[in-house]
Order: sequence, then structure tokens, then C-alpha cells
Amino acid sequence: MSRAQLSRRFALGLLGAMLLTPFSTRAAVLHGRVWEATYVAAYEPTFGAARVPNSGTMKLKFNNGIVTGTYVSESVRPDSLYGRTIGVSGNVSEGHVTLILQTMGGFTVRGTIAGDGEISGTATINGRFYTFLARVKSSP
Repeated sequence: MSRAQLSRRFALGLLGAMLLTPFSTRAAVLHGRVWEATYVAAYEPTFGAARVPNSGTMKLKFNNGIVTGTYVSESVRPDSLYGRTIGVSGNVSEGHVTLILQTMGGFTVRGTIAGDGEISGTATINGRFYTFLARVKSSP
């Protein structure tokens, strides 16, 4: 296993620990056609040296396949999106999700959504690829 792969696994493991530690009670996602959830989201470059991921809070509403909401960056590392509320739109169909964050240069996530609401996939930001993961923090 290469050093880059080990670094990436370590970073994702660290992210997983971060996501699990503060939220002892995990909210169950409603499996209906209309539901909403607050997510802890993180992304890091797919290629190159692994580092601390960018992270933030995403509040999404799902309504018959249409996704709307907001993203607020809360990264501990420098982030041009820090503190800004970014509009999110997209769609979900048969377990596949596309999210478009309304930023300059483009920020698109394409991936899958699991039964528990977890979203994982690839983000494209300004033509660069990032590994993206969002886990449900709470759901009404």
C-alpha cells in the first residue's frame, strides 16, 4: 500500500471518528418521498497528498426527487467558502444523487445516497476531483 493510500485512509478514518464522536444518538432518516436532514459534510482532494478535509454543515430537504438546501463551511483549515451560506440544489433518483452548490467556478457532487441518508461520491470543484462524504447529524 502506498504512502498516499495510507494517508488517505488515515484522513478518512479521522473524519469518521470526528463524525461519530459528538453525535451519540444518530437520527433515522425518513424513507418517504418528502423528508429533511442536517448533515456533517466533508471533502478532500482525490489525487495528491492527503490532508485535513474541508468540512461544513449541509441542511437538505428532499421533496419527490428534488433536493434543496444550504451548505455552510466550518473548516478548520483555510477555505474560501468559510462562513458563507451557499445554496444547494439537485436531485435524487434510485439511490443516485446530484448536488449543485451555488459557488463561483462550480461545485458539483455526484454519488449515492444510502438508506440511512449517508451521501458519498465525487465532488468536482473548479475542474478538480474531491472525495465527498456527508452523514446525517439530525433529522426531524
